[in-house]
Amino acid sequence: MKSLRQGDVLKRTPELLDVLREVHPHYADDKYTYFQVLTQSCDLVRRNDAQCKSRYISLAAVRSIDVVVQRAIEKYEKKTIFQNQLYCSEQHKAALKDVINKLLNNNDSNHFFLRATPESGLMLDSCTLLHLSISIQASLHYDTCLAAKIVELKENFRAKLGWLVGNLYSRVGTEDYVPSAIADKPAYDAFVNEMIDRYVAWVPQSDFASFLSNAKDANSLTEITERVNQQREKKRDSGLEQLLGAITNKINVSADDKVALRNILAAHPVVMKGLSK
Repeated sequence: MKSLRQGDVLKRTPELLDVLREVHPHYADDKYTYFQVLTQSCDLVRRNDAQCKSRYISLAAVRSIDVVVQRAIEKYEKKTIFQNQLYCSEQHKAALKDVINKLLNNNDSNHFFLRATPESGLMLDSCTLLHLSISIQASLHYDTCLAAKIVELKENFRAKLGWLVGNLYSRVGTEDYVPSAIADKPAYDAFVNEMIDRYVAWVPQSDFASFLSNAKDANSLTEITERVNQQREKKRDSGLEQLLGAITNKINVSADDKVALRNILAAHPVVMKGLSK
């Protein structure tokens, strides 16, 4: 690691933190777990011990991907917290999956995903906050940054980062994911699904209003679930009776046929699914 390159990940060394406290105190906050170099590689090359071309080194703050995903969830309307657990309507599930896919594939113009590599010191799956960048003088702090370097990007991901920084990221053809991190699509899909369920306990959309109402005075999740199930069954039975009444008002059927018709409707999955909405 004789030189800095665009995309290099820097750890929070005491020396780097001293620099940040002097010129950008806010960025020394513990919530910024790493920093990523945004300056182009060609401007960072030092030849024959000379200074690099760039007068400044641009660094962006890095945070856990959990923070980025949780901020997305905060925008969802249908959610509630019960006994320190976040519950959300399944109507938001597709939107969250889209957020996660964009992050992992680096198709979010505000973030750059960094897969955890504990062996290199990058302990958590993280995102670079591209809009939170600062500049420090290269002539004074190049060696400090170089000493803090723990991860160097592969060339294609370095190119992707370059386009993201320049707002031209969509023109770069890169692999959807780091092949060495998750080798195949099933493993990738499993990783996405694990993330979707990591932050939220999902409630069926049709049950969410009932869940929200019962969560106000219930003592346990079991109690909420029992109430929701009872209310769902009551709603289905009421809907079934209304449907049966609408049919038998149009045609004359015997009492036995009415019972048989009710049983047929109750056993039909499409009918019962419709009555559950």
